[in-house]
Amino acid sequence: MHTRAASLLGTRYRELASNTIDYWMVSDDPSMTPEAAMAAFDAAPILPAATLSLYIHVPFCAQRCRFCAFSGGNSPDTKLAERYATLLVVQLHALMRRCPLNGHAIRAVNVGGGSPDLLGPRIATVLDAVRRLPGFSDATELAVEFTLSTVRPAFLDMLAMHGVTKVSFGVQSTDPAVRGHMRQPRTLDHLDRVMPWLDGRFPVVNADLMTGLPGQTLASVEEDLEHLMGHPGINAISSYLLTPGAAPSLLAATAAGKIPVAPDPLEQALMRLATIGGFRRARWVRRGTNTYVDPRRVTAAELERMAGNECIGASHYPAFLLGVGPQAVTSVPGARLENVVDVAQWCDLVEAGAQPIFAPKCSTTHQGDMALWTFPLRWEGLPAQRLAELRDSGACTPTQLATLGALEQEGLVHAKAGGYSLSLLGEVFMGHLVRDLKAEAGQRVLDDYIAEGRALGAAVARGQAPDGYRINNRQLAQLVVHDE
Repeated sequence: MHTRAASLLGTRYRELASNTIDYWMVSDDPSMTPEAAMAAFDAAPILPAATLSLYIHVPFCAQRCRFCAFSGGNSPDTKLAERYATLLVVQLHALMRRCPLNGHAIRAVNVGGGSPDLLGPRIATVLDAVRRLPGFSDATELAVEFTLSTVRPAFLDMLAMHGVTKVSFGVQSTDPAVRGHMRQPRTLDHLDRVMPWLDGRFPVVNADLMTGLPGQTLASVEEDLEHLMGHPGINAISSYLLTPGAAPSLLAATAAGKIPVAPDPLEQALMRLATIGGFRRARWVRRGTNTYVDPRRVTAAELERMAGNECIGASHYPAFLLGVGPQAVTSVPGARLENVVDVAQWCDLVEAGAQPIFAPKCSTTHQGDMALWTFPLRWEGLPAQRLAELRDSGACTPTQLATLGALEQEGLVHAKAGGYSLSLLGEVFMGHLVRDLKAEAGQRVLDDYIAEGRALGAAVARGQAPDGYRINNRQLAQLVVHDE
């Protein structure tokens, strides 16, 4: 048990989590082949609790935000847009044809990036294909992201025409200085310009915020939240914790003194506490990993349609999540497929009819304990029946189950008749809870990923690697940090 003398907010933790993104990672396997990975995908069992969701990645972006964890394959070259949209549909159909769950109801589709709006009118190619998939219905959540500085009315018209149910865009901070540190437009003029174009045409309008950014204060975070919660056109907000382990560019800029250091651990914890507490006091309800919704401005039917994880990873072992596009990850029972990150390489492979996956980061591991360690990410918590199934199947180690009990005793999770849920403090330290509930091997993978990110940032700060998109392409990381 950790001592509480030096603890943060009376918990076992002394800082916030450094990774809040890809908890589904496994150890690299140099011996893995595309054929073996795809064979495991083909053989994925259909279990009673199976669900099907899709994530479609668009890697074009006009901004190079320092905090972005998804920038490794980004490209400003939108000349590829037409070719790219066509190939997205090719890979989508190829995966769906092979997917054992093909034809079952599709729970959610999320088109993210990057900046999907930079596809322009070619977004219609993608959305047409999605809507024609067997299993797509009016019950399917269809979410599309865009960037405020680059989106145009014609793109939003196309989204409305295709029945998009949720649009999402990043604000991150309303503070001009903080935005400047992150390489974002310093003002929010783009927000004022774009909001009238939305004009009630989408059931859910979601804005992203972040806490823990260099230069932020508790007061500025509270102002950010007040500003967006009071905006008449926004009825959902996702508040994310800065993930330095996935942001080498930010680490490098901090180390070189180009931007301020991040707030200290106590300030960051208080920022999370103020944010989550603010949502709860206003009676906004959690409907995503970090997403809260105003139930007075969203119908019950729309709340039900929200899948709740933004398609960033599978919710539990039986779930099927198909990832389309560079860097996207597919997760099915017994297989993890990671697409190549480089856009040109991905395009060439798809056109050649080859599997556009990076085999060393794929796996045929059965992560049968997934429902335990993903439960902090799930707004509905961990149902008692699902926990009983984990225990009965032996999917979790005694240590993992003991950890769950300890987290309950420490007030980070609540146990009720229906199962487990996060406390307020549990949400503040969500990333740590996910790591702690994983088996030891899984914890090491996350720790290694964070260490790799820090090594990449250090290499940039020393001038040994360029500060560009490619620094966050983890498929190339060993070429940069092999001497570390």
